[in-house]
Amino acid sequence: MAVHQVVRGHFFEDFEVGHAFKHHWGRTINEGDNSLFSTVTLNYLPAALNKEYAQSLGYAGCIVHPLLVMNVVFGLSVEDLSEQAIAHLGYFKMKFGVTVYPGDTITSESTVLEKRESESRPGFGIVRFKTVGRNHKGEGVLSYERPVLIKKRSHYGPEALRAKEAKS
Repeated sequence: MAVHQVVRGHFFEDFEVGHAFKHHWGRTINEGDNSLFSTVTLNYLPAALNKEYAQSLGYAGCIVHPLLVMNVVFGLSVEDLSEQAIAHLGYFKMKFGVTVYPGDTITSESTVLEKRESESRPGFGIVRFKTVGRNHKGEGVLSYERPVLIKKRSHYGPEALRAKEAKS
């Protein structure tokens, strides 16, 4: 019986400098998401959990925890950028923009800034992306750059894997 293997994500060869990805549908962050994130990460940012305190700082109400914003923006990019990745090599030039409040919908888009062969890992390449998160009004809520170590199709794609299996 033939097995049909579905390969998800993009390999190193699929990325081109300047290529832009508008990541899927986005995510509305609600109060429960915010409270749960703060609780399970033991990161009790008062402005994210206490309306009166947040208002005393000049916010309209509780804010969405900035690390939750970062995780949502990043998470929206995974399907397009990271499913063939084996390592995230850091986050750089991270800048938070306008404040995110419960009820805001976040979307994410990324652009390929650079790509190169890995010098130390044959079969892999490094792609550097710039990712921008926006709220439902189109305002920037977060931007960052990140290099990612990604498999090469020529070494880890379905054809390469079948060829390796045939040899063994």
